[in-house]
Amino acid sequence: MVLPALAAGFCFCSCGALRRLPRGVFVNGRDVGGMSPSAAVELVRRDTAADLAGRRLNICSDEHVYVYCYPEISFKDDAVRVVYGIRRAGEYTVTAKWLLNGLDSVVAGICAAEYREFREPAAHFNAGEGEAFYYDEGQTGVRPDGEGLRRDILASLAARSPGEDFAPVRLGAERRYFTGNIRALKGRTARLSAYTTYFDGQNMPRVSNIKLACAKISGCVLPPGGTFSFNGRVGARTAENGFRRAKIIEGGRFVYGLGGGVCQVSTTLYNAALLAGLEVTEFHPHSLAVGYAEPSRDAMVSGTYSDLRFKNVTGSPVYIRVLTGAYYVRCELYGLPDGVKYSLESKVTGGEDGAVESECYLVSERGGERSVRLLRRDRYPPAKDASGAS
Repeated sequence: MVLPALAAGFCFCSCGALRRLPRGVFVNGRDVGGMSPSAAVELVRRDTAADLAGRRLNICSDEHVYVYCYPEISFKDDAVRVVYGIRRAGEYTVTAKWLLNGLDSVVAGICAAEYREFREPAAHFNAGEGEAFYYDEGQTGVRPDGEGLRRDILASLAARSPGEDFAPVRLGAERRYFTGNIRALKGRTARLSAYTTYFDGQNMPRVSNIKLACAKISGCVLPPGGTFSFNGRVGARTAENGFRRAKIIEGGRFVYGLGGGVCQVSTTLYNAALLAGLEVTEFHPHSLAVGYAEPSRDAMVSGTYSDLRFKNVTGSPVYIRVLTGAYYVRCELYGLPDGVKYSLESKVTGGEDGAVESECYLVSERGGERSVRLLRRDRYPPAKDASGAS
């Protein structure tokens, strides 16, 4: 009973692990006669790996080249089937199929790296400190063709024969080109005017009102043909809206009231609007002369009945920025210049017993030609009470 079992075992070993390939067997041009099948398979695969090690698969975009090689590129073959099926001398061929490991991840990674979000050139208005505008020069949109890339990679892998290079792959993409012009944008966001007035930085309630009004105005963008309303933008000067009691001018007297100091902001903005060539459609003089502006260059606002209003007649948006420092308020207007240089001239024409009579002229200069236009004529009576600031 033991001998048949041993005989069966010997037959298994000699036909399997101990079997040798016949003499005169060549696989892929290599003499493997007399080798065990496993050794022959290993030899053939070493040759395949050596051939693959010197090859590169290049995936090219307009700006980058992505290079893949062994072992990122591996192979799958039929060596076991071919070699273990050999029974007689002859020439045999093992075929290999080339694989790019993690193909889907490779495609996704390349597409993510090459993707570009489309952006038209843009000007970003900054209502706070620093540069008034930050410019984006725009970017061509690039949407890579992931499906096409995957298809072309597989085609390159399939087409390669031993001893040859992989055909390079070109990444296809849909492109969207911007049409804007950054130079034109900068031309439409040039500084039109700037005007500064100064205040007592120690008068904290008044300073608080000035800063609050400035914060409500700064950042306003006035469209072509649009009208700016100071009262509409700042809102009611009430305690609920954050305004504090400070000196105001009322009926020819300096008295305490909510929102004292706001008129300095409206006056500063009034001058900036005139110097920018905008059309002032409503303004009101104070009943007393003020210390932070020349006569006939002030603009009083009060409640809902006295407003400062001006219209954008430039044909392009006007950007309004109002900044405050420790002792000053500054209004800056930006937009498309009309080629005219504007200035203001204030003239005191008379006055007795503390009263002031004055006029304000708008001076326009273009191409060497100068024109002067009377804007307003005012009379400020003397103060009836203790002096102060509005």
